[in-house]
Amino acid sequence: MARSKSPAARGGRGKAGTPGTGSGGRAGRTASPSKAVKRASSSERQGGSKRSKALVALPFVDFAPVATWRDDMKVLSAMWFGKIAGESHQDKLESFYKDQAELYDGYRQRMLHARTPMMSRLMVQPDRKGKVVWVDLGGGTGANVEYMGDAIAAGWFEKVVVLDLTPSLCQVAEARAQAKWPKVMEVVCGDACDEKDTRLPAAGTCDIVTISYALVMIPDWKAAVANALRLLRPGGHLCVCDFTLLPEKGQWEIAQRFWKATFATDHVHLSVEHREHLKTVTAPVYEETGFGGLPYVPPFLRAGWYAYIGRKQL
Repeated sequence: MARSKSPAARGGRGKAGTPGTGSGGRAGRTASPSKAVKRASSSERQGGSKRSKALVALPFVDFAPVATWRDDMKVLSAMWFGKIAGESHQDKLESFYKDQAELYDGYRQRMLHARTPMMSRLMVQPDRKGKVVWVDLGGGTGANVEYMGDAIAAGWFEKVVVLDLTPSLCQVAEARAQAKWPKVMEVVCGDACDEKDTRLPAAGTCDIVTISYALVMIPDWKAAVANALRLLRPGGHLCVCDFTLLPEKGQWEIAQRFWKATFATDHVHLSVEHREHLKTVTAPVYEETGFGGLPYVPPFLRAGWYAYIGRKQL
C-alpha cells in the first residue's frame, strides 16, 4: 500500500452527491431487513420448487466506535508520514497499519457506508441456530463481529473466523475475541486467496462468508471470491461491500476517473467488474448502491459504494 496522499486516503477509505460535484447521481435507498428477507425467501425457488423453510435475518446491533479529534490526527499522521517498507504485500500492509491499528475502527467507521446495509441483512435458515459458521475474509480488526454481538449472545453461531493478512490488525481482532467471544471467535492471520489454509473451516461448511472493504485491495480478487465460494455450503451467502464506480447512477465519467485515480494511489482499485463478477458466480439476493463522504474531505466529494449478497448455487 502506498503512502496516503489523496483525499480518499486522508479521509480513510469509503449520501448522495449531485451530478458534477464529484459523485453524481442519487444515493441508493436503504431497503429494510424485512424486505431483504422476503426477497431472499422468494429467490430460493429452484426449477419451480421452493424451499420449505424461509430464511431469517440474524439479530443485528449497530456499531459506532467513538474517535476523538486527537485520535484522528494520529491516524492521519501515520497515513501521511509512516514509512512504507517490505518486499511482500503483507509486509507493506503491516508497515502501513502498525501505527494506526488501535485507532483503525473509530476513524474508518465514518466512511465505510456499505457495512451497515450488508451486516443488517445476514440471513440463515432457522434450523441452523447454534450451528452457523461465518468467515470474514479480509476482516481486519474484527469490527464486523460487533454487529453480530446479539446474534452470538442468542446462540446462533457455532464459529466465527476472522481472517486478515495484516498482523497488527489481527492482534486487535484477537484482543477483541478474547475479551468478548473467546469460545466463538477465532482469528487467522493469512491470505484470503489461500485455499490450502487448514486454519479455515472445511470446504462447503460455512453458512456466510463476508468480504468487507477488502476486495478492492486484493491483487487476485477473483481468487478470493473463489475461495469464499469454496468455503460456503450450497445455498450459503456470499456478502460483499466495498467502494465502487457507479455510472448507472449518473456518476459522471470525470468523477469516475477522479475516484479511480485517487484510490489507486493507495493500491485500492475501483472497478464495476467486481459487482458484475459477483452476479455471475452467485444468485443475487440483495444489492444496494450509493454515495458517501469521507472524514475531513469536502462534503461535495462523495465516493460510490455497494453492498451485495449472493447465494451459492445448489
